[in-house]
Amino acid sequence: MPVNVLKKKGAKMSLREAQDRIEKLKNLMQSNNPHEAELAASRLKAFDIETARYPKREPSSSQSGLKGDMKRSASIIEVLDGFPERPHHDLGVVEVEQPPKQKKVDWEELHIELRERARQIGADALVNIHLKGTLQQRILCATALRYLTPVEIDEIQRQTKYEDDEKAYWEEQKERRDESFAPGID
Repeated sequence: MPVNVLKKKGAKMSLREAQDRIEKLKNLMQSNNPHEAELAASRLKAFDIETARYPKREPSSSQSGLKGDMKRSASIIEVLDGFPERPHHDLGVVEVEQPPKQKKVDWEELHIELRERARQIGADALVNIHLKGTLQQRILCATALRYLTPVEIDEIQRQTKYEDDEKAYWEEQKERRDESFAPGID
């Protein structure tokens, strides 16, 4: 189970859910994947039951220059296991690199920086987070996605309406030709 599934920023949880989260993080610390185990250990160390049950609400920063001046914050960038069914636009690959002077990897900091870079380009979600690079140069990568607004979806449908109508016309013409040349049934 990916560690990202266990992180529910901003969600209030019951005492039982908080205890379950602690158990899951302890289990993930035993993972064969050293990166996942280290990330789980850092999250367990930083996990506070009271904060998880009653999170502080921080005002989200506004980013101008995007359509609709949508408010975005690095903390609300979704991290998904797979591509969503919701219509979206692929913004490309976002990468963050561990500083060369830093010997120990701070996975939590890399994840925060990755989300911040995604927020800067206007992303709503990150998909396919993976590690690339060498042992000395650790680079965390993900594909950034921006969800399409209903206005954008409507605009796309209007742009493709002519093509869809033309395709339907040619299909109808083909059926008529087939009916005209088909042998009669006796």
